[in-house]
Amino acid sequence: MDADPALLLKVALAPYAAALAEALYAAVKPRHKLTRGGLACFIAAVALHGASLALDGLERGRFPVQALQQLASMASFFMAAAFLAAYARFRYTSLAVFAVPPVFLLALAGALGAGARPPSRPILQWWISAHAALFLLGYAALFLACVAGVMYILQERALKAKRSEPFSNHLPPLGKLDQIGYSALAAAFVLVTLGLIAASVWAFAKWGPSWIVDPTIALALLTWAITFAVLLSRLAVGWRGRKGARLAIAGFFCAGLTWIVNSGAHTFTGQ
Repeated sequence: MDADPALLLKVALAPYAAALAEALYAAVKPRHKLTRGGLACFIAAVALHGASLALDGLERGRFPVQALQQLASMASFFMAAAFLAAYARFRYTSLAVFAVPPVFLLALAGALGAGARPPSRPILQWWISAHAALFLLGYAALFLACVAGVMYILQERALKAKRSEPFSNHLPPLGKLDQIGYSALAAAFVLVTLGLIAASVWAFAKWGPSWIVDPTIALALLTWAITFAVLLSRLAVGWRGRKGARLAIAGFFCAGLTWIVNSGAHTFTGQ
């Protein structure tokens, strides 16, 4: 019997939930950290999630982002992958406290609508699939930068107040959080730039000179501009620390706004 992508995603929710429970427990217990078991659950969930997306794409013959639920599932997977990449590089499980909850919620949203089939459309051209993947990867990197920014602000406030919050003992040093945020922003800038180029070429071919007024393109340009401004402020002005953290958070929420508008205006499939 062939594997069911929707069923695989629903099965993935169980290890996602286990990792979420431990991450939330770590947030309120000063001496508790995400264990190897919790990390293994998260890795298993990401593997099942990835298999679900791959099978769904093969069945449809296109990049599976035609519906809002599919976008949620794909964004969840890329955000989870971004967390694992950051963990492999920096070895801070405390990132899970902020990363796992939105990953689980987006995966749950995707699972609730996983059985829905949108109207049949032409098979996606490779550049449309690349455009969607680049943007979602860029948003995942912005999400990681946002997580690092939130953690930076919390850690800085705890240090200035000279008190220990329940979770502050698990937070990485400020310098390391700044490094994580900068690395994620640099990756996001490259990915969003490439995605925007692909989107602009395709939009111009489809809509002509009026492509620039499309709300999704306009907000994508704003997301790119914010990402560029954050990097430029660090390189040229030397802004780091709290200012850089706040700008990273703003960039991620701008990306979220782009995604919300995109779901109402048009999808990555090029309707």
